[in-house]
Amino acid sequence: MPVPRAMVVATSVAVSAAVALPARPGPAQAGADYCVLPDRSQQSGAYLIDTASSLDWIHPNPPPAAREPTEAERLEFAGFPNVSALDVTGPGGAPRQKVITTFTTNVDRVVTLTSSAAVSDDDGRTFGPAEATPLRESPVELHDGRFFATEYYPIRTGPHQAKLGVLTSSTLDDGESWLRAESVLTTPGDLLPGGAAHGTPIQLADGTILITVYARYHPTGAFQAEVYASADGGRTFARRGVIAEPEPGFAYTEAAVEQAMDGTLVAVLRRDGGPYATLRQSRSADGGHTWSPVRELRFAGLDCVARGVAPRLLLMPDGRLVLSAGRPDNWLAISPDGLGEEWHEPQVTYHNRDGIWDAHGSSGYTGLAAVGPHRLIQVFDNCKLVGVRTDGTLDETACPAHGRFEHGGWYAIKRLLFDLATPGTRLDLAGLRRRGDVRVSTTMRWSSRSRPRTGPGGALDGSTGYWSSAVAAGRGRYVLHLDRPYPLSRIGLSLRPGHPADARVYVSRDGRSWGEPVVTVRGRTDHALQYDAIGRTAQHVKIVVEPSKGCDREIGRTCSVLNEIELYH
Repeated sequence: MPVPRAMVVATSVAVSAAVALPARPGPAQAGADYCVLPDRSQQSGAYLIDTASSLDWIHPNPPPAAREPTEAERLEFAGFPNVSALDVTGPGGAPRQKVITTFTTNVDRVVTLTSSAAVSDDDGRTFGPAEATPLRESPVELHDGRFFATEYYPIRTGPHQAKLGVLTSSTLDDGESWLRAESVLTTPGDLLPGGAAHGTPIQLADGTILITVYARYHPTGAFQAEVYASADGGRTFARRGVIAEPEPGFAYTEAAVEQAMDGTLVAVLRRDGGPYATLRQSRSADGGHTWSPVRELRFAGLDCVARGVAPRLLLMPDGRLVLSAGRPDNWLAISPDGLGEEWHEPQVTYHNRDGIWDAHGSSGYTGLAAVGPHRLIQVFDNCKLVGVRTDGTLDETACPAHGRFEHGGWYAIKRLLFDLATPGTRLDLAGLRRRGDVRVSTTMRWSSRSRPRTGPGGALDGSTGYWSSAVAAGRGRYVLHLDRPYPLSRIGLSLRPGHPADARVYVSRDGRSWGEPVVTVRGRTDHALQYDAIGRTAQHVKIVVEPSKGCDREIGRTCSVLNEIELYH
């Protein structure tokens, strides 16, 4: 699918995370206090499994045949990637995903920004040739039916205001065209020029859009990590909270924020000022207004300091929270309970080492997206983009053309796919339904032209996107008639995302006698799938979802929502 050609212009002074910080020491290797993470080939954990898909190139496309680029090819910049998996529809309204990887094509400096995007129509396995795009950060789907993304640099327009470009696209256009507008950001502080809107936006259940920004203020002049909120669909943003203020000799810049399984917000952020950038974390229980004191991000069972830049957080549809970061190398870690308090199984996923300095090679900037209920894609670059020296010459210190890198000196974008391990065997309900081996009888058939992913299949499509659901105006009944009896061990349910809901689950061998519910849900607020034991042999499964108030106006006064179902045997 084509992505329209465009260019984004930034007119800001240079942003440096080292403003008001001490000079960086020389190229020392990691000391005893820093984590040295294992390669994935050395890991056999309980949660993350490398899939059968091998490492693959996204750009250049096709992959280059030569180990090293020519001098001219070294000038074809590609770095700092992001990725999004957007819920769209295919022929006949069939649900599918459009995976978009965007990456920067200019030098690492505040200049006129240019980006390219490569698109995958097979869940991230293969990508088409890249084309120019206005996107810099990852787009997300809003509840109003738009895809939404921000530009990177806020432009200061006054002591308490800045403007920030925002990009929107109708879901009916599948992200094929992007409309640019300028949003006004307001802050109570005495704002200085510089900073960036780094990270993926999130939307709360009440419609509020949150973005993370790092900005500088009088009198410190150093960066701090902040959260801005919009209640008008992205036209204006006001500073809602400060995640971390600068400390003597240290600043806080890039921050990732995600809603955890309990509804709180988890932030992982970059702390600059030492020999390496390190990671801290914080939590908000009031929608981003106030934040807990930042603390070092630690891995379970390891007594060491986590290094990294540009963290990314992803709450998977199955409720596990994934953290991605890098420099040195690129890595993943998992919070199995989806709360982000403990991080397990940290492991290096990609490195391009030259044996000289451990932070050479990849920039450590990564992107994450869910391409299934238990599968994710991680994208990363091969070599950190060049900077520019004060005399205007290119600075390739981080990725010199000396021929020593494991994967060559290409400025390139690559990807890996990972599966998350599941206890038991999951029934492929969507596949069984397509083959006619599962029949659905339901009252949850509400849909509209502007919500093409709603309908009975929305509960089986592997997505926990808000509108990828089975919906009814009132009480909902949803019955799965399986092809044969199965010893069902557990069920996963996601009801109306972000809103309290009630439901009951019944099972039956003959589809007539149901007995008492095997699972009862009362007032539970889901942000992803949650699982309950069944322990019965059955061929028929019935979910009754009670109506709730405060529904979307287009549905009606009351509604019931079945966002996603999973069955295991």
